[in-house]
Amino acid sequence: MKFSIIFFLTLILFPAYGNQKVFIIHAYASPRFVMYKINKSLKKENYTTENYRYKSMYVGLDSLGGQLYNTIKASKLDTVSFVTHSMGALVLRSMLQHSDTDTNFPVIHRVVMIAPPNKGAEVADYLAAKPKLRKILGPNMKRMTTHSNSYVNQLPKPKYSEVGIIVGIRGKKNGYNPFIKGDDDGILSIDKVKLDMNEDLVFIKNDHLFITQEKSVSQLIVNFLNTGIFISKE
Repeated sequence: MKFSIIFFLTLILFPAYGNQKVFIIHAYASPRFVMYKINKSLKKENYTTENYRYKSMYVGLDSLGGQLYNTIKASKLDTVSFVTHSMGALVLRSMLQHSDTDTNFPVIHRVVMIAPPNKGAEVADYLAAKPKLRKILGPNMKRMTTHSNSYVNQLPKPKYSEVGIIVGIRGKKNGYNPFIKGDDDGILSIDKVKLDMNEDLVFIKNDHLFITQEKSVSQLIVNFLNTGIFISKE
């Protein structure tokens, strides 16, 4: 409890200081160059960035979170922010299992999640139920199911940070995927994206795979990292 109060006060009084970096974390089965446009837009705003690479199909999320934690610890930073796409958000949340109890870890200032499977993905429910596919797709597919006791639903949330989530939608009663009830981005329904922690939400008409290439998405990320909100209410 004492640690939580100190951490919270530190975040309010010193939200960003010293050596800072934005870690950009790509999606499952996706190369990091997919995040190139976002990385470029942040560099134009004079952010120091790292377009982080990890082995999404071959290494389990627990280990991936530990690797990210070790990378950041070794960097001697004071403040970090994150931009994640899809499973990249789960790598970040897995890292929190280590960083939340480390009083010397950099302040996690702001987090932008693009189409994150925060409550699992309906597509993962289907794929993880197929033994042959599960073997091909690696250890993380079964960790991304929507069941209440699944791995993803046990991960910590970035509760000491300002969080914004960019949600892909079709903008119609039915989404891109006919097997998902309601609107969706082809992989996730709207409900599965949310963290339910008063995060800032913005909806973009684009699908799960190509939303990172949307010019407006890059601008929204810049806005959030600069101000803590996607769109000014003035």
